Amino acid sequence: MKIIFKLSMFFLVFSHFSCSDSGDKKAVSIIKKSIEAHGGQYSWQSLKSFSMQKEIRLLMENGETESFSLQEIELRLRPFFEAKMTWEKDSILHRLIFDGIKTRYWMGENEIQNEGFLNNKKREIDAAYYVMAKPFDLLDLGKNLSYLGLTKLPNGRDVETVQVIDGDPNDSQTDVWWYYFDPETFLIVAYKVKTSDHFSLVYNLEWDNSTGILFPAKRESYRVDSLGNHLYLHAEYVYRNYK
Repeated sequence: MKIIFKLSMFFLVFSHFSCSDSGDKKAVSIIKKSIEAHGGQYSWQSLKSFSMQKEIRLLMENGETESFSLQEIELRLRPFFEAKMTWEKDSILHRLIFDGIKTRYWMGENEIQNEGFLNNKKREIDAAYYVMAKPFDLLDLGKNLSYLGLTKLPNGRDVETVQVIDGDPNDSQTDVWWYYFDPETFLIVAYKVKTSDHFSLVYNLEWDNSTGILFPAKRESYRVDSLGNHLYLHAEYVYRNYK
């Protein structure tokens, strides 16, 4: 009787986890298809580095340009992560470098060594890489995936939706991401992110395939409310000269 009881409990537990994980399995399936659509995991793993120019135009709520910058970005993925970002502001060259261990920053010929400032700049590097690595790192350990079904973007487009929490889901400071996939091609049409103080919805408008990986060529970022409704266009990004 004890054996029968234990077997019964096993099947009940197994059935519970099978049902509760069904959404996650659907999320994993969509992400795998998206990885193939964006170039495939083998191509991504074979990519040792890439670089590009990135135009950034930030806009105010009234539509006027708040700032414009042109960045040169180099990202080395293997054998370890390194990054270099350069841009010019007010005729002064800014250089930000992460060598795999240490972050360094120069404004003109002056090197800035304030630790808090450098930590913030390292987060800028991490953020620049984070939004370029999708969908290839969405199946990495530590990510909580939830399939949310077929939904509509504010422009009326139907998309498959996967929520991704990259960190502790019980921590209110953890960012929450929603990725929106085309139901037929499985390309990432857009993504939404909830940070500590606002929501953003970013559309992938154009693509570049010159490296063998489908990288974004043009993006628009909107400030949105919690339901995803557009509040105003906050930023425009153009990516060129991938190598």
